Amino acid sequence: MLIQRAWMQKAYAWASAISPGRVGRACLYFSGGGVASAALEVEDDRLKVRLRADPVTSLAEAGQMLAEQDRTLKLGRACNLVLAPELYSTQLIERPNVADDELIEAVRWKLKDQIDFPVEHAALDVFPLPESAGRHQDMVFAVCLPQDMLRGLVEAVDKVGLGITSIDISELALRNLSWHCFPMADQSVALLRLTSNSGLINVCRSEDLFLSRRLSGVPTDLSDAAWLEFRDQLLLQVQRSLDYYQSAMGQPECNMLMVACTDGWTQKVCDYLAEMLPMPVRSVREVLASEVDLTLYNPEQARVDWQNLSEQQGNALAAALPALGGALRFHIDQAHLEHVA
Repeated sequence: MLIQRAWMQKAYAWASAISPGRVGRACLYFSGGGVASAALEVEDDRLKVRLRADPVTSLAEAGQMLAEQDRTLKLGRACNLVLAPELYSTQLIERPNVADDELIEAVRWKLKDQIDFPVEHAALDVFPLPESAGRHQDMVFAVCLPQDMLRGLVEAVDKVGLGITSIDISELALRNLSWHCFPMADQSVALLRLTSNSGLINVCRSEDLFLSRRLSGVPTDLSDAAWLEFRDQLLLQVQRSLDYYQSAMGQPECNMLMVACTDGWTQKVCDYLAEMLPMPVRSVREVLASEVDLTLYNPEQARVDWQNLSEQQGNALAAALPALGGALRFHIDQAHLEHVA
């Protein structure tokens, strides 16, 4: 049975840097406008994380920035690579009625008219919608992007001397964060992340990702004026997502909405949604304060005081949040192994 861990753990003949089966304590995050890295340690059951996010304008610049991040964070040869949502497409489709070893190819041809590049050139994988999601048929999330794009990212990482153990997507990396903070199966948690021109809302329960939706209309410039124009559209999309999770999927109401935004938007988003929604709304900062000892490098090293988090530090945390979630794969997988043992 497929499981919701890393999206793509299979080795490709062209991606010799990927070594499935090893789980790293570090993560690299590529987006259209930035690179972030996270390195994780566990000490006395508390997470100690080193985190850095930097803007870039090209893949060549991303490689150079990765080298600088590695010098400061000591990332090593076992990294999970997380991709930003704009680099791939996700679709929820009915699972083809085939054996597991035939599933990828069956999904590939099911998507041939739904992507804007030749399906035979797609790097593709799937993960299941939870069986308890109230559907009458098995559903899977299908994720794909051009092989050439993924090959370029892997080669850029390899040139820096870093090692990729798995390739992941933002939805599952952020799922890891919710799962770590709220691991109980009776706790439904939504997580909203907004950055310039990009927005994503997840709804998870324990390790299961039930819903992930990309938000439309997110301003490129997250200014105060843009917030006044966008806030009602944001509220509507969040409400519809939460209503769908509860009504269409037959799930209990969410216990909490967590929020992380760049450009100083976190507090205004939290305040507005807390006023408009019938559930607690908390910033990711409030949640992580009891979970993580965080050191930010932007680029100067600074141990984060969660009670006095500066706006610049909050922006860096939101920008690098998928990297933190990606690094948590190690901690969560270790917990699974200990539980099985």
